[in-house]
Amino acid sequence: MSKENQDDGLQCFAEGDSDTKGWFARQWKIWPKRADETKTTNLSFLYGGILAYRKAHQLQPEMSNDLRQNIEWLDRHP
Repeated sequence: MSKENQDDGLQCFAEGDSDTKGWFARQWKIWPKRADETKTTNLSFLYGGILAYRKAHQLQPEMSNDLRQNIEWLDRHP
């Protein structure tokens, strides 16, 4: 996992506007499918956004089952 990508995702979610946060929310729900063909589905980047979401809301975002399994693994192996 790329720490740089994770940091970028965290920053993008934390500092992003409502459109950016909306993209994250849509992407998490359908991963590995793309919410927008021009945007990344990079797991490290999305994980960074999830970390920012957790910090801001004190709960898990809605995720696809595929993404949830990967995030649970990443949580156990930082």
